[in-house]
Amino acid sequence: MRRRIKEDNDQLVLDPATSDRIETAYRSIDWAGLSEAGFDKRGDYCFIYSYPPVRTLKPITSEDIFRPSEWEPVRDRVSLYLHIPYCSGICSYCYFAKVVDNGNSPIAKEDYPDLLIRELEQKMARYNPNAVISNVHIGGGTPSILENHQMDKILKYLFSLNTAPDLEITVECAPETVHDDLDKLKAMRDGGVNRISVGVESLDDRVLKVMARRHGSDMTLRSLENVRAAGFDNVNADLIYALPAQTLASWVDTLNEIAKWQLESVTVYRLRLHPMKRISKLEAELYPSYEDGLKMQLAHSMLMQDAGYLRVTSQKYVSDRKKTQRQPEQKRGVSSAQLLSAGCGAYGFLNSTFYWNTKSLGEWGARMRDGEIPVWMGRVLDKDEIMRKSFVLGVHTSGGIDRQAFHAKFGVDCMDQYAEEISVAVRHGLLEVTDTAVRPTELGYFFGDELSVHFYSPLVKAELAEIGMKYGMFFDQDQYA
Repeated sequence: MRRRIKEDNDQLVLDPATSDRIETAYRSIDWAGLSEAGFDKRGDYCFIYSYPPVRTLKPITSEDIFRPSEWEPVRDRVSLYLHIPYCSGICSYCYFAKVVDNGNSPIAKEDYPDLLIRELEQKMARYNPNAVISNVHIGGGTPSILENHQMDKILKYLFSLNTAPDLEITVECAPETVHDDLDKLKAMRDGGVNRISVGVESLDDRVLKVMARRHGSDMTLRSLENVRAAGFDNVNADLIYALPAQTLASWVDTLNEIAKWQLESVTVYRLRLHPMKRISKLEAELYPSYEDGLKMQLAHSMLMQDAGYLRVTSQKYVSDRKKTQRQPEQKRGVSSAQLLSAGCGAYGFLNSTFYWNTKSLGEWGARMRDGEIPVWMGRVLDKDEIMRKSFVLGVHTSGGIDRQAFHAKFGVDCMDQYAEEISVAVRHGLLEVTDTAVRPTELGYFFGDELSVHFYSPLVKAELAEIGMKYGMFFDQDQYA
């Protein structure tokens, strides 16, 4: 079946004008020179969403995340990330913490909100009980699989805390959970949720089957209709490209269709191939070629901006900068990087420690019931690694690295601190330097993840080289993935 899907999609024809634009852009890039300098997407590619990379982390204790830090003092404002691991099924590519919601999970879904709240209470009490919550992202897994009373319990707890007047709460939604449940969306809206992120991934039904998604394009479009009908005016769609059976033409079709919906943001990810996930076991010929994957990336840059979107990171486009999600912006900044997270498989950054909770739901629940904070892996960062983190996470955002803020925090000019790395990136047309910032060019956005790797510390690069990795963003324990 998968081979037939690929053959069918190969018959799709890309309109000549779009094809010519993509080809012209592709030929204008010095791929060989960039690759020689280390800027290519081969190997263990992964979107860089945290630092240090997970394969360099070590077991830590809860005491590590509350250790006082000279360079990251306790903040009066904090971001929250809450992880909900339950799903209606397992997508063939997913490596986040998840379980099927079939009544047989180690921790019943009905019990999860209370345990999640208990963890939040413990962490807030030890970090700063008076901290203002500036934004919340509820991800997964599939948060929208929760019953209304379960989500309501979490939201009510959040609003019992010290929250900012303009608190932003984002909830990730899967189409199969909201396409026929307008009441669920209205309940979230009434409960204080003001931003929805829909896991569209693709509008090609054939590709969705290969991904083992539990929805088709019709269900997805009904979900978007319901989100609007529920009153949400800040809606994001997640998309994935370089998928098995996907072609450049089918990808362009998805981009054009999504653009018609005039959503407030669109986030576009290249497929991350975890070696232990089912999708990575498919025949190599089912995948787009490496070159076609690059062209797909060029296509989303062109078509999203043609549709009037502004680019705010390598992966994210917004209709208006005021609609940019706050949490990614703040966790990637120089001065507002504190992220308190809770839930099975959640990751965060408190004081100077990057940490992950255990990704085993059974272990997470047992430790919560024993009164423990369920931290699993992490790393306490020194000054150099915190400076590196600012660059690794901030270098592919539209604001880039604020030079004044960097100097105020660390007492050094980033141009002196990372003169060689910045010089190489500028020479290859990836970064531009102004009096106020170091920020990506359009080509820099294209190589945003590789720019991040470029600023990994020598120690981190050496640790990854020992295990033959470049990005280092995949855990190797399949039982936790």
